[in-house]
Amino acid sequence: MSRKKARAVCLQCVFESLFHSDGGDEALLDLISPDIDGEEDLNYILATLKGVREKSDEIDAVISSHLRGWTLERISRVSHAVLLLSCYELLYEKELPPGVIASEAVALAQRFDEEEEGRFVNGILRSIINDTASDGKQES
Repeated sequence: MSRKKARAVCLQCVFESLFHSDGGDEALLDLISPDIDGEEDLNYILATLKGVREKSDEIDAVISSHLRGWTLERISRVSHAVLLLSCYELLYEKELPPGVIASEAVALAQRFDEEEEGRFVNGILRSIINDTASDGKQES
């Protein structure tokens, strides 16, 4: 499984958690993607889901501070899930360059939601990337 596919599985799990926060990650993974074949992919997915869950309040606060004329309740759940996942990677993982994270987030938003949601997600992420870069916390 590629990292892009693993990220798509993470997105589906994050999306599901917006509806049901009490489910177990491993049981959810069995339903969403029975073809997870590598331990590296499974470890990435489980660690990312745990991180998103633990940091979701902080991440939501960052996302909310960059919404202009919107609230978290008004954005689509797919966009919310994409932003949770990508902001977790931007703010805490820092494994990939911010531009790559934003590009992959846009692709996920367009794949699982409407095309215009990709532009919306891109705008929010670019704003967050610019702020974190100017704060000296993140290199762009």
